Amino acid sequence: MSELPIQRRLSRRLIRFQARLEASLGDRWIPPIIALLMIGVLAFTSVARIRNLGSGRDLAGYSQAVWLLAEGKLPEASLFGDGVHVLELHWSFILYPLAGLATVFPAAETLVVTQAIFLGLAVFPLWRLARRIANLRVGAATALTAAYALHPATHRLAINDFHPETIAVPFLLGIAYFGASKRWLPYWLCVAAVLACRADLGLAVALWGFVLLGDGERRAGLWTLGVGSVWALGLLLVVQPLFGEASVFGGQYGDYGDSLAEVLVNAATDPLMLLRDLTLVDNVELIVGLLAPVIFLPLLSLRYLLPAVPLGAIYLVTDANDSGAFAERSALFLAFVFIASVFALSRLGDMGVDRVFVDVRLLATVVAAAGLLFISSSPISPYEAPWNWGDPNATDAAVLRATDELGPEIAIRASPSALTPLSERFWLYALDESRRPDAAFDLANTRALLIVDRDLPEVTPEQRQAFVDVATNAGFEVRVDDRDNGVTLFFRP
Repeated sequence: MSELPIQRRLSRRLIRFQARLEASLGDRWIPPIIALLMIGVLAFTSVARIRNLGSGRDLAGYSQAVWLLAEGKLPEASLFGDGVHVLELHWSFILYPLAGLATVFPAAETLVVTQAIFLGLAVFPLWRLARRIANLRVGAATALTAAYALHPATHRLAINDFHPETIAVPFLLGIAYFGASKRWLPYWLCVAAVLACRADLGLAVALWGFVLLGDGERRAGLWTLGVGSVWALGLLLVVQPLFGEASVFGGQYGDYGDSLAEVLVNAATDPLMLLRDLTLVDNVELIVGLLAPVIFLPLLSLRYLLPAVPLGAIYLVTDANDSGAFAERSALFLAFVFIASVFALSRLGDMGVDRVFVDVRLLATVVAAAGLLFISSSPISPYEAPWNWGDPNATDAAVLRATDELGPEIAIRASPSALTPLSERFWLYALDESRRPDAAFDLANTRALLIVDRDLPEVTPEQRQAFVDVATNAGFEVRVDDRDNGVTLFFRP
Protein backbone atom coordinates (compact mmCIF):
# COMPACT_ATOMS: atom_id res chain seq x y z
CA MET A 1 0.00 0.00 0.00
CA SER A 2 2.87 2.35 0.72
CA GLU A 3 4.02 2.10 -2.89
CA LEU A 4 0.74 3.40 -4.29
CA PRO A 5 1.44 7.14 -3.74
CA ILE A 6 4.86 6.71 -5.37
CA GLN A 7 3.28 5.03 -8.39
CA ARG A 8 0.74 7.82 -8.66
CA ARG A 9 3.43 10.49 -8.47
CA LEU A 10 5.48 8.74 -11.14
CA SER A 11 2.40 8.35 -13.30
CA ARG A 12 1.57 12.04 -12.97
CA ARG A 13 5.11 13.08 -13.81
CA LEU A 14 5.08 10.80 -16.85
CA ILE A 15 1.78 12.30 -18.01
CA ARG A 16 3.14 15.84 -17.56
CA PHE A 17 6.28 14.94 -19.49
CA GLN A 18 4.23 13.44 -22.32
CA ALA A 19 2.08 16.56 -22.38
CA ARG A 20 5.17 18.75 -22.68
CA LEU A 21 6.49 16.58 -25.49
CA GLU A 22 3.19 16.85 -27.33
CA ALA A 23 2.97 20.61 -26.75
CA SER A 24 6.31 21.76 -28.12
CA LEU A 25 9.24 20.09 -26.37
CA GLY A 26 9.28 17.06 -28.65
CA ASP A 27 9.02 19.07 -31.86
CA ARG A 28 11.78 21.40 -30.69
CA TRP A 29 14.37 18.89 -29.54
CA ILE A 30 13.84 15.37 -30.91
CA PRO A 31 14.41 16.07 -34.65
CA PRO A 32 17.62 18.10 -34.21
CA ILE A 33 19.05 15.57 -31.74
CA ILE A 34 18.45 12.66 -34.12
CA ALA A 35 19.68 14.67 -37.11
CA LEU A 36 22.88 15.78 -35.37
CA LEU A 37 23.63 12.25 -34.19
CA MET A 38 23.09 10.94 -37.71
CA ILE A 39 25.24 13.59 -39.33
CA GLY A 40 28.04 13.06 -36.82
CA VAL A 41 28.08 9.26 -37.16
CA LEU A 42 27.67 9.18 -40.95
CA ALA A 43 30.24 11.93 -41.57
CA PHE A 44 32.77 10.26 -39.25
CA THR A 45 32.39 6.82 -40.81
CA SER A 46 32.44 8.21 -44.36
CA VAL A 47 35.64 10.19 -43.83
CA ALA A 48 37.17 7.28 -41.92
CA ARG A 49 36.46 5.00 -44.86
CA ILE A 50 38.39 7.38 -47.11
CA ARG A 51 41.34 7.33 -44.71
CA ASN A 52 41.25 3.52 -44.69
CA LEU A 53 41.28 3.60 -48.52
CA GLY A 54 37.93 1.82 -48.59
CA SER A 55 36.32 4.13 -51.14
CA GLY A 56 36.09 3.24 -54.81
CA ARG A 57 35.97 4.56 -58.31
CA ASP A 58 32.68 6.46 -58.01
CA LEU A 59 33.88 8.74 -55.22
CA ALA A 60 37.21 9.24 -57.00
CA GLY A 61 35.46 10.10 -60.28
CA TYR A 62 33.11 12.65 -58.75
CA SER A 63 35.94 14.06 -56.63
CA GLN A 64 38.04 14.55 -59.74
CA ALA A 65 35.15 16.25 -61.54
CA VAL A 66 34.42 18.58 -58.60
CA TRP A 67 38.13 19.38 -58.22
CA LEU A 68 38.32 20.29 -61.91
CA LEU A 69 35.35 22.61 -61.48
CA ALA A 70 37.01 24.19 -58.47
CA GLU A 71 40.10 24.75 -60.62
CA GLY A 72 38.01 26.50 -63.25
CA LYS A 73 38.30 23.63 -65.75
CA LEU A 74 35.72 21.57 -67.58
CA PRO A 75 34.60 18.69 -65.32
CA GLU A 76 35.70 15.99 -67.74
CA ALA A 77 36.93 13.43 -65.22
CA SER A 78 39.19 10.93 -66.93
CA LEU A 79 37.88 8.21 -64.60
CA PHE A 80 34.51 8.50 -66.37
CA GLY A 81 36.11 8.32 -69.82
CA ASP A 82 38.07 10.62 -72.08
CA GLY A 83 36.13 13.75 -72.96
CA VAL A 84 33.06 12.81 -70.89
CA HIS A 85 31.56 15.86 -69.18
CA VAL A 86 30.22 14.91 -65.76
CA LEU A 87 26.80 16.32 -66.63
CA GLU A 88 26.50 13.79 -69.43
CA LEU A 89 26.21 10.97 -66.91
CA HIS A 90 23.00 11.94 -65.09
CA TRP A 91 22.74 15.74 -65.51
CA SER A 92 23.60 16.33 -61.87
CA PHE A 93 23.78 20.12 -61.71
CA ILE A 94 24.04 19.88 -57.91
CA LEU A 95 27.77 19.26 -58.38
CA TYR A 96 28.38 22.91 -59.31
CA PRO A 97 27.59 24.42 -55.90
CA LEU A 98 29.58 21.59 -54.28
CA ALA A 99 32.58 22.68 -56.33
CA GLY A 100 32.52 25.98 -54.45
CA LEU A 101 33.13 24.11 -51.21
CA ALA A 102 35.90 22.11 -52.88
CA THR A 103 37.86 25.32 -53.38
CA VAL A 104 38.32 25.39 -49.61
CA PHE A 105 38.14 21.75 -48.51
CA PRO A 106 39.44 18.49 -50.04
CA ALA A 107 37.02 17.35 -52.75
CA ALA A 108 36.45 13.77 -51.56
CA GLU A 109 35.79 14.74 -47.94
CA THR A 110 33.54 17.58 -49.10
CA LEU A 111 31.35 15.19 -51.08
CA VAL A 112 30.91 12.52 -48.42
CA VAL A 113 30.34 15.00 -45.58
CA THR A 114 27.76 16.87 -47.69
CA GLN A 115 26.07 13.56 -48.41
CA ALA A 116 25.97 12.73 -44.70
CA ILE A 117 24.54 16.17 -43.88
CA PHE A 118 21.67 15.83 -46.33
CA LEU A 119 20.83 12.32 -45.16
CA GLY A 120 20.66 13.69 -41.61
CA LEU A 121 18.57 16.71 -42.65
CA ALA A 122 15.93 14.34 -44.05
CA VAL A 123 14.80 13.85 -40.44
CA PHE A 124 13.14 17.30 -40.42
CA PRO A 125 10.68 16.89 -43.34
CA LEU A 126 9.97 13.33 -42.19
CA TRP A 127 9.16 14.53 -38.68
CA ARG A 128 6.97 17.39 -39.88
CA LEU A 129 5.16 15.13 -42.31
CA ALA A 130 4.37 12.78 -39.43
CA ARG A 131 3.41 15.49 -36.94
CA ARG A 132 1.71 18.21 -39.00
CA ILE A 133 0.21 16.30 -41.91
CA ALA A 134 -0.50 12.80 -40.55
CA ASN A 135 -1.15 14.23 -37.03
CA LEU A 136 0.80 11.44 -35.35
CA ARG A 137 1.79 11.75 -31.73
CA VAL A 138 5.39 12.23 -30.65
CA GLY A 139 5.88 8.52 -30.00
CA ALA A 140 4.89 7.51 -33.52
CA ALA A 141 6.94 10.30 -35.13
CA THR A 142 9.96 9.33 -33.02
CA ALA A 143 9.59 5.67 -33.97
CA LEU A 144 9.60 6.53 -37.68
CA THR A 145 12.58 8.87 -37.47
CA ALA A 146 14.45 6.30 -35.37
CA ALA A 147 13.70 3.66 -38.01
CA TYR A 148 15.08 6.00 -40.68
CA ALA A 149 18.19 6.73 -38.62
CA LEU A 150 18.80 3.01 -38.00
CA HIS A 151 17.93 1.85 -41.52
CA PRO A 152 20.86 -0.07 -43.09
CA ALA A 153 20.11 1.51 -46.49
CA THR A 154 20.66 4.98 -45.00
CA HIS A 155 24.09 3.92 -43.80
CA ARG A 156 25.07 2.25 -47.07
CA LEU A 157 24.07 5.36 -48.98
CA ALA A 158 26.33 7.41 -46.73
CA ILE A 159 29.50 5.34 -46.86
CA ASN A 160 29.36 3.65 -50.29
CA ASP A 161 31.18 6.42 -52.13
CA PHE A 162 29.27 9.47 -53.38
CA HIS A 163 26.19 9.57 -55.62
CA PRO A 164 24.20 12.76 -56.35
CA GLU A 165 20.82 11.02 -56.04
CA THR A 166 21.48 10.51 -52.32
CA ILE A 167 21.29 14.27 -51.79
CA ALA A 168 17.75 14.16 -53.21
CA VAL A 169 16.36 12.13 -50.26
CA PRO A 170 15.45 15.09 -47.97
CA PHE A 171 14.05 17.04 -50.91
CA LEU A 172 11.79 14.15 -51.95
CA LEU A 173 10.47 14.10 -48.40
CA GLY A 174 10.14 17.87 -48.59
CA ILE A 175 8.01 17.58 -51.73
CA ALA A 176 5.58 15.36 -49.82
CA TYR A 177 5.47 17.63 -46.78
CA PHE A 178 5.25 21.02 -48.47
CA GLY A 179 2.82 19.74 -51.08
CA ALA A 180 0.48 18.37 -48.41
CA SER A 181 0.72 21.62 -46.41
CA LYS A 182 0.18 23.73 -49.56
CA ARG A 183 3.36 25.74 -49.07
CA TRP A 184 4.17 26.14 -52.72
CA LEU A 185 7.36 28.22 -52.67
CA PRO A 186 9.39 25.69 -50.63
CA TYR A 187 7.60 22.92 -52.56
CA TRP A 188 8.94 24.15 -55.88
CA LEU A 189 12.39 24.74 -54.38
CA CYS A 190 12.41 21.07 -53.34
CA VAL A 191 11.29 20.05 -56.83
CA ALA A 192 14.14 22.10 -58.33
CA ALA A 193 16.66 20.52 -55.95
CA VAL A 194 15.50 16.99 -56.84
CA LEU A 195 15.75 17.72 -60.56
CA ALA A 196 19.22 19.21 -60.05
CA CYS A 197 20.41 16.02 -58.36
CA ARG A 198 19.60 13.73 -61.27
CA ALA A 199 17.54 14.18 -64.43
CA ASP A 200 15.60 10.92 -64.40
CA LEU A 201 14.29 11.66 -60.90
CA GLY A 202 11.97 13.99 -62.80
CA LEU A 203 9.88 10.92 -63.66
CA ALA A 204 9.19 10.31 -59.95
CA VAL A 205 8.44 14.02 -59.47
CA ALA A 206 6.02 13.92 -62.40
CA LEU A 207 4.16 10.95 -60.93
CA TRP A 208 3.86 12.77 -57.62
CA GLY A 209 1.68 15.17 -59.56
CA PHE A 210 -1.00 12.45 -59.64
CA VAL A 211 -0.92 12.34 -55.82
CA LEU A 212 -1.62 16.08 -55.77
CA LEU A 213 -4.40 15.64 -58.30
CA GLY A 214 -5.93 13.00 -56.05
CA ASP A 215 -5.79 15.51 -53.18
CA GLY A 216 -7.72 18.04 -55.24
CA GLU A 217 -4.71 20.23 -56.08
CA ARG A 218 -5.37 20.36 -59.81
CA ARG A 219 -3.11 23.28 -60.73
CA ALA A 220 -0.12 22.16 -58.66
CA GLY A 221 -0.59 18.56 -59.78
CA LEU A 222 -0.61 19.41 -63.48
CA TRP A 223 2.38 21.72 -63.15
CA THR A 224 4.30 19.03 -61.24
CA LEU A 225 3.43 16.45 -63.86
CA GLY A 226 4.50 18.77 -66.65
CA VAL A 227 7.71 20.09 -65.11
CA GLY A 228 8.96 16.67 -64.00
CA SER A 229 8.22 14.90 -67.28
CA VAL A 230 9.51 17.71 -69.51
CA TRP A 231 12.75 17.97 -67.54
CA ALA A 232 13.43 14.23 -67.46
CA LEU A 233 12.29 13.34 -70.96
CA GLY A 234 13.73 16.50 -72.47
CA LEU A 235 17.22 15.89 -71.11
CA LEU A 236 17.24 12.13 -71.52
CA LEU A 237 15.43 11.73 -74.85
CA VAL A 238 16.33 14.98 -76.63
CA VAL A 239 19.53 16.48 -75.20
CA GLN A 240 21.31 13.26 -74.19
CA PRO A 241 21.47 11.71 -77.70
CA LEU A 242 23.11 14.86 -79.03
CA PHE A 243 26.25 14.01 -77.06
CA GLY A 244 26.62 10.59 -78.70
CA GLU A 245 28.16 7.49 -77.19
CA ALA A 246 30.53 9.38 -74.89
CA SER A 247 27.60 10.54 -72.80
CA VAL A 248 26.64 7.05 -71.75
CA PHE A 249 29.94 5.81 -70.46
CA GLY A 250 29.56 2.18 -69.50
CA GLY A 251 25.92 1.97 -70.64
CA GLN A 252 23.57 3.78 -68.29
CA TYR A 253 20.86 1.15 -68.28
CA GLY A 254 22.74 -2.13 -68.64
CA ASP A 255 21.24 -4.77 -70.92
CA TYR A 256 18.29 -2.52 -71.73
CA GLY A 257 20.31 0.03 -73.63
CA ASP A 258 22.32 3.20 -73.30
CA SER A 259 19.39 5.61 -73.13
CA LEU A 260 16.01 5.90 -71.49
CA ALA A 261 14.33 5.61 -74.90
CA GLU A 262 15.95 2.23 -75.51
CA VAL A 263 14.90 1.04 -72.07
CA LEU A 264 11.26 1.95 -72.68
CA VAL A 265 11.22 0.32 -76.14
CA ASN A 266 12.95 -2.88 -75.04
CA ALA A 267 10.78 -3.21 -71.93
CA ALA A 268 7.60 -2.76 -74.00
CA THR A 269 8.65 -5.26 -76.68
CA ASP A 270 9.85 -7.93 -74.25
CA PRO A 271 7.78 -7.74 -71.04
CA LEU A 272 8.80 -11.26 -70.02
CA MET A 273 12.43 -10.19 -69.92
CA LEU A 274 11.42 -7.19 -67.81
CA LEU A 275 9.48 -9.40 -65.38
CA ARG A 276 12.35 -11.87 -65.16
CA ASP A 277 14.88 -9.18 -64.37
CA LEU A 278 12.60 -7.48 -61.85
CA THR A 279 12.26 -10.72 -59.90
CA LEU A 280 15.95 -11.54 -59.72
CA VAL A 281 17.11 -12.55 -56.26
CA ASP A 282 19.20 -9.40 -55.79
CA ASN A 283 16.22 -7.18 -56.61
CA VAL A 284 13.87 -9.04 -54.30
CA GLU A 285 16.42 -8.90 -51.49
CA LEU A 286 16.87 -5.16 -52.05
CA ILE A 287 13.13 -4.46 -51.81
CA VAL A 288 12.73 -6.67 -48.75
CA GLY A 289 15.71 -4.97 -47.14
CA LEU A 290 14.13 -1.55 -47.69
CA LEU A 291 10.70 -2.55 -46.36
CA ALA A 292 11.67 -4.82 -43.46
CA PRO A 293 12.88 -2.09 -41.04
CA VAL A 294 9.42 -0.48 -41.22
CA ILE A 295 7.69 -3.90 -41.03
CA PHE A 296 6.27 -3.49 -44.57
CA LEU A 297 4.02 -0.57 -43.55
CA PRO A 298 4.29 1.13 -46.99
CA LEU A 299 2.27 -1.70 -48.51
CA LEU A 300 -0.72 -0.36 -46.57
CA SER A 301 -0.40 3.03 -48.25
CA LEU A 302 0.53 2.21 -51.85
CA ARG A 303 -0.79 5.53 -53.15
CA TYR A 304 2.26 7.28 -51.74
CA LEU A 305 4.69 4.54 -52.80
CA LEU A 306 3.59 4.17 -56.42
CA PRO A 307 5.30 7.35 -57.76
CA ALA A 308 8.65 5.63 -57.16
CA VAL A 309 7.70 2.33 -58.82
CA PRO A 310 8.15 3.02 -62.60
CA LEU A 311 11.53 4.72 -62.25
CA GLY A 312 12.52 2.24 -59.55
CA ALA A 313 11.70 -0.62 -61.92
CA ILE A 314 14.01 0.92 -64.52
CA TYR A 315 16.76 1.11 -61.91
CA LEU A 316 16.17 -2.50 -60.85
CA VAL A 317 16.74 -3.88 -64.34
CA THR A 318 20.01 -2.00 -64.82
CA ASP A 319 23.34 -3.72 -64.50
CA ALA A 320 23.63 -4.93 -60.91
CA ASN A 321 27.42 -4.99 -61.30
CA ASP A 322 27.49 -1.22 -61.64
CA SER A 323 29.17 0.18 -58.54
CA GLY A 324 26.50 2.88 -58.24
CA ALA A 325 23.54 0.52 -58.63
CA PHE A 326 22.69 0.34 -54.93
CA ALA A 327 22.59 4.10 -54.52
CA GLU A 328 20.38 4.84 -57.51
CA ARG A 329 17.94 2.07 -56.53
CA SER A 330 17.84 2.74 -52.79
CA ALA A 331 17.83 6.54 -52.55
CA LEU A 332 14.58 6.85 -54.50
CA PHE A 333 12.80 3.98 -52.75
CA LEU A 334 14.04 4.98 -49.29
CA ALA A 335 12.34 8.39 -49.46
CA PHE A 336 9.03 7.02 -50.69
CA VAL A 337 9.09 4.09 -48.26
CA PHE A 338 9.07 6.53 -45.34
CA ILE A 339 6.51 8.84 -46.95
CA ALA A 340 4.18 5.87 -47.32
CA SER A 341 5.00 4.63 -43.79
CA VAL A 342 3.86 7.93 -42.29
CA PHE A 343 0.43 7.67 -43.86
CA ALA A 344 0.20 3.95 -43.12
CA LEU A 345 0.67 4.60 -39.40
CA SER A 346 -1.94 7.32 -39.60
CA ARG A 347 -4.43 4.83 -41.08
CA LEU A 348 -3.64 2.20 -38.45
CA GLY A 349 -4.13 4.58 -35.53
CA ASP A 350 -7.24 5.98 -33.87
CA MET A 351 -8.03 9.66 -34.13
CA GLY A 352 -8.20 11.45 -30.79
CA VAL A 353 -9.04 15.09 -30.21
CA ASP A 354 -6.32 16.37 -32.52
CA ARG A 355 -3.76 13.56 -32.76
CA VAL A 356 -3.71 9.99 -34.08
CA PHE A 357 -3.04 7.41 -31.37
CA VAL A 358 -1.01 4.40 -32.58
CA ASP A 359 -0.69 1.22 -30.53
CA VAL A 360 2.58 1.37 -28.63
CA ARG A 361 3.20 -2.30 -29.41
CA LEU A 362 3.21 -1.53 -33.13
CA LEU A 363 5.66 1.34 -32.61
CA ALA A 364 7.89 -0.87 -30.47
CA THR A 365 7.88 -3.45 -33.26
CA VAL A 366 8.99 -0.83 -35.81
CA VAL A 367 11.86 0.33 -33.62
CA ALA A 368 12.85 -3.23 -32.72
CA ALA A 369 12.85 -4.34 -36.38
CA ALA A 370 14.98 -1.34 -37.42
CA GLY A 371 17.35 -1.88 -34.49
CA LEU A 372 17.82 -5.59 -35.18
CA LEU A 373 18.48 -5.01 -38.86
CA PHE A 374 20.91 -2.24 -37.97
CA ILE A 375 22.87 -4.64 -35.79
CA SER A 376 22.78 -7.50 -38.26
CA SER A 377 22.94 -5.80 -41.67
CA SER A 378 24.25 -2.26 -41.43
CA PRO A 379 27.77 -1.54 -42.74
CA ILE A 380 28.34 0.52 -39.57
CA SER A 381 26.94 -2.14 -37.23
CA PRO A 382 28.72 -2.53 -33.88
CA TYR A 383 30.00 -5.84 -35.23
CA GLU A 384 31.98 -3.85 -37.82
CA ALA A 385 33.63 -1.75 -35.06
CA PRO A 386 33.33 1.55 -37.00
CA TRP A 387 34.89 3.44 -34.07
CA ASN A 388 38.21 1.85 -35.08
CA TRP A 389 38.01 3.14 -38.64
CA GLY A 390 40.24 5.99 -39.69
CA ASP A 391 43.59 4.52 -38.61
CA PRO A 392 45.39 3.40 -41.79
CA ASN A 393 47.09 0.01 -41.63
CA ALA A 394 50.59 -0.59 -42.95
CA THR A 395 49.43 -1.09 -46.54
CA ASP A 396 47.25 2.04 -46.43
CA ALA A 397 50.16 4.06 -45.09
CA ALA A 398 52.43 2.73 -47.84
CA VAL A 399 49.87 3.71 -50.51
CA LEU A 400 49.55 7.21 -49.06
CA ARG A 401 53.33 7.64 -49.01
CA ALA A 402 53.45 6.61 -52.66
CA THR A 403 50.71 9.08 -53.64
CA ASP A 404 52.70 11.89 -52.02
CA GLU A 405 55.38 11.30 -54.66
CA LEU A 406 53.16 12.50 -57.48
CA GLY A 407 52.08 16.04 -58.37
CA PRO A 408 48.64 16.89 -59.83
CA GLU A 409 50.07 17.40 -63.31
CA ILE A 410 51.27 13.78 -63.63
CA ALA A 411 49.02 11.33 -65.50
CA ILE A 412 48.72 8.13 -63.49
CA ARG A 413 46.99 4.78 -63.58
CA ALA A 414 46.33 3.29 -60.14
CA SER A 415 44.68 0.43 -58.29
CA PRO A 416 41.09 1.10 -57.14
CA SER A 417 41.89 1.71 -53.48
CA ALA A 418 44.45 4.39 -54.40
CA LEU A 419 42.14 6.38 -56.69
CA THR A 420 40.51 8.69 -54.13
CA PRO A 421 43.80 9.99 -52.62
CA LEU A 422 44.94 10.70 -56.19
CA SER A 423 41.69 12.20 -57.44
CA GLU A 424 42.74 15.87 -57.32
CA ARG A 425 44.60 15.79 -60.63
CA PHE A 426 43.91 16.27 -64.32
CA TRP A 427 44.56 12.75 -65.59
CA LEU A 428 43.78 9.65 -63.56
CA TYR A 429 42.91 6.16 -64.77
CA ALA A 430 41.87 2.99 -62.96
CA LEU A 431 43.61 -0.34 -63.15
CA ASP A 432 41.26 -3.17 -64.04
CA GLU A 433 40.90 -5.07 -60.77
CA SER A 434 39.72 -8.21 -62.56
CA ARG A 435 43.09 -8.94 -64.18
CA ARG A 436 46.83 -8.68 -63.62
CA PRO A 437 48.57 -5.48 -64.83
CA ASP A 438 49.38 -5.53 -68.52
CA ALA A 439 52.41 -3.50 -69.56
CA ALA A 440 51.22 -2.86 -73.12
CA PHE A 441 48.00 -1.27 -71.90
CA ASP A 442 48.57 -0.01 -68.37
CA LEU A 443 51.80 1.86 -69.12
CA ALA A 444 50.41 3.62 -72.19
CA ASN A 445 49.56 7.34 -71.99
CA THR A 446 50.68 7.64 -68.37
CA ARG A 447 53.79 8.77 -66.55
CA ALA A 448 53.13 6.74 -63.43
CA LEU A 449 51.60 3.42 -62.45
CA LEU A 450 50.67 2.61 -58.85
CA ILE A 451 49.98 -1.06 -58.14
CA VAL A 452 48.43 -2.24 -54.86
CA ASP A 453 48.61 -6.03 -54.79
CA ARG A 454 45.57 -6.55 -52.55
CA ASP A 455 43.28 -4.97 -55.18
CA LEU A 456 44.36 -7.25 -58.01
CA PRO A 457 44.65 -10.97 -58.78
CA GLU A 458 47.68 -12.67 -57.27
CA VAL A 459 50.92 -12.16 -59.19
CA THR A 460 53.79 -14.63 -59.00
CA PRO A 461 57.37 -13.36 -58.44
CA GLU A 462 58.23 -14.33 -62.00
CA GLN A 463 55.31 -12.34 -63.41
CA ARG A 464 56.23 -9.36 -61.26
CA GLN A 465 59.83 -9.41 -62.45
CA ALA A 466 58.73 -9.72 -66.07
CA PHE A 467 56.52 -6.67 -65.66
CA VAL A 468 59.38 -4.70 -64.05
CA ASP A 469 61.65 -5.59 -66.96
CA VAL A 470 59.11 -4.39 -69.54
CA ALA A 471 58.48 -1.17 -67.59
CA THR A 472 62.22 -0.49 -67.31
CA ASN A 473 62.68 -1.00 -71.04
CA ALA A 474 59.81 1.48 -71.63
CA GLY A 475 61.65 4.17 -69.68
CA PHE A 476 59.97 3.72 -66.28
CA GLU A 477 61.84 3.49 -63.03
CA VAL A 478 60.67 1.87 -59.80
CA ARG A 479 60.10 4.85 -57.50
CA VAL A 480 58.53 2.83 -54.65
CA ASP A 481 59.07 -0.90 -54.16
CA ASP A 482 57.43 -1.92 -50.88
CA ARG A 483 57.21 -5.68 -51.26
CA ASP A 484 56.18 -6.20 -47.62
CA ASN A 485 52.99 -4.18 -48.09
CA GLY A 486 52.43 -4.97 -51.73
CA VAL A 487 52.81 -1.43 -53.09
CA THR A 488 54.80 -0.61 -56.22
CA LEU A 489 55.09 2.74 -57.98
CA PHE A 490 56.50 3.04 -61.48
CA PHE A 491 57.42 6.51 -62.73
CA ARG A 492 58.70 7.82 -66.04
CA PRO A 493 60.77 11.00 -65.59
